[in-house]
Amino acid sequence: MRREEEESVQPDYEPIKQVKVSTLIVDQIKSHIVGGNLKPGDVLPSERDLMKSFNVSRSSLREALKILDATGFIEIAQRKRTRVKSIVPDSFIEPIRPLLKENLETVLEVHDVRRCLESWNAYYAAERATEEDIEGLRRNIESMEKKIKDNQSLVDEDADFHLAISSASHNKIQTHLMYSIYALIRDTVGICYETDESRDILEEHQNIFKAIKDKNSELARRMMNAHLDKVQARVHRFFNDRKILHPR
Repeated sequence: MRREEEESVQPDYEPIKQVKVSTLIVDQIKSHIVGGNLKPGDVLPSERDLMKSFNVSRSSLREALKILDATGFIEIAQRKRTRVKSIVPDSFIEPIRPLLKENLETVLEVHDVRRCLESWNAYYAAERATEEDIEGLRRNIESMEKKIKDNQSLVDEDADFHLAISSASHNKIQTHLMYSIYALIRDTVGICYETDESRDILEEHQNIFKAIKDKNSELARRMMNAHLDKVQARVHRFFNDRKILHPR
């Protein structure tokens, strides 16, 4: 006789969980940051545009952005656009920041780390830079030239130039590390322009840009190292003239 009832198979099924819309938004934005499609400093679209792209409500979007802000992936500034942050934690940066204001030794140690990153950023940018990357660097050089003519500070353009080279290396880990390093040294970059050497710095940047544009990776690396040698000398001179602590 045929059995009317057969024993059922019971594998370890997992309960189906409902996923909040905000969680799905967070996962998408995080994946773009980790994957390198969104880089440190990139500005996210407006809330309206993001709502349209994700096809979600304002409340779900805002909840997702708050989560990303709280976990350190983005920075929401009042009256400013939302920017992508470095994935390097603030706990790495903040203890060092106060030392940079009074201790030359710490400044130069940060510049040593910067040199390791930037020489290879320039090398790989020369190999990997896209036409869009080259055009961005060209616009930066042109902006520097204009500001020198107008007798304006180049501090922002200086930082943007070096960060753009890092981005052109197309190595997302180096890009995030560089962004964090520049969060530390951005104030000290201004020291270089207190020595009234803006035109010399512009020429050094032009040499790096030309090597990258010509896809000469070894020359780009050498030009970056030569530039950073002079940056270090300018910083050292600034601190030494003011008798700030512990010059090398």
